[in-house]
Amino acid sequence: MSKRKSQKQNWSQVITLAMGLIVALSMVVSLIIGSCEPAMPTPTPWPTSTPFILPTDVPTPSPSPAPLGPVLPTATVAPAITPTLTSVPAAAAPAADTPTSVASVAHDMPAAAESALVFAVCGDSRDNPSQYRTLLQAVMADGSQFLINTGDLVNQGTEAEWQAFLVQMAGFTLPFYPAPGNHDGLGGKLDAYLKYSGAPAAHYSFDQGLVHFAVADSHGGGVTASELAWLRDDLSATTQPVKMVFLHHPPFDPDGTDHIMAFGNEPLMALMVEQGVDYVFAGHIHAFAQAERDGVVYTITGGGGAALYSTGHAQAFYHYLRVTVRAEQVTIEAIRV
Repeated sequence: MSKRKSQKQNWSQVITLAMGLIVALSMVVSLIIGSCEPAMPTPTPWPTSTPFILPTDVPTPSPSPAPLGPVLPTATVAPAITPTLTSVPAAAAPAADTPTSVASVAHDMPAAAESALVFAVCGDSRDNPSQYRTLLQAVMADGSQFLINTGDLVNQGTEAEWQAFLVQMAGFTLPFYPAPGNHDGLGGKLDAYLKYSGAPAAHYSFDQGLVHFAVADSHGGGVTASELAWLRDDLSATTQPVKMVFLHHPPFDPDGTDHIMAFGNEPLMALMVEQGVDYVFAGHIHAFAQAERDGVVYTITGGGGAALYSTGHAQAFYHYLRVTVRAEQVTIEAIRV
C-alpha cells in the first residue's frame, strides 16, 4: 500500500469519528434541553366560569351602573305545561295589565331522579345597557343557575364597546356562556370577543344535568361546512338524553320574515334531525318566536336590549327565557323585563 493511500484512509477514519462525536454531542444537548422544559399542564375542561368582576384597568363610565342585586323580575312565572309537545302560536303583544310571562313549550324526556335544572337564555343585548342590566338582575333573582346569551353583546366589536360591556357585566355572579353574533366581530374577526366576552372559543359545548349544550358559531351570517362538521362530531359524541344547540342566527323565522341565516339553513336543520337535537335557541331577530320543525323546537329570543322588531313580529318585547328541566319535562318561558 502506498503512503498516499494510507494517509487517505487515516483522514477518512478521523472524519467518520468526528461526525460520530458531533451526533452524540447533539443528542446529549437535546436531552439536557428537554429535561429543562416544564411539563405540559393538564388541560382544564371547558367551560370554566368566574363571576364578572370589573378589571382595574377598565375605566368606569359616569354615572356608574347600579350594582347588580337580588331584584325580582317583573314577570310572573307561568305554570308548567303538561308534558305534551306543543307550540305557542303568534299572538298579539300582551297588554300592560296582563301577566307578563309567556308560557312556551314542554317536551317529554327520559325519566331521571335529578333535581330541576333552571337556566336563562337571552340574546341581542347590545345598545341598551340599562335594559340589559335589568335583565341581568332578574336572572340573578329567579333561581337560574347560569345564563346563555345568543350573541350581539356589542354593536360594532370595538375595544371601547367591549370595555363598556365589562362594566355592564360587573357584579353578575352566575356562569355566563355567550355565542358570537354578527355584531360581535370587528371586521369579521372574533379577537376582541374572545378576549372580553368570557367565551372559551368561537364554539364549545358542555353538559349540565341531563342536557348537552352545544354553542355554535354563526357570526359570519350562517353556518359553514366546517362548523357543521364540528357540530356533527360534538353531538354524535354525547350520551346525554337531551340535546340543545345555541347560536345567533335562526335557520328560519316562525313569523315569516327573511331576517335569518344567509347560508347553511337546510343543512343545519337536517343535522338537528339526524343527531336527535331537541331544542335550538337563536337570536338575531329582536322579538320572541317559536315553532317546531321535524320534532325540533326552534325558539328565537332577541329581546335582550336592542331595538325591538315590532313590524312583522307579534311578540316583540324585552324578555329572556327561563328554561326548566325537571324529571321528564322541559319548560321554556319567555319572561318580560
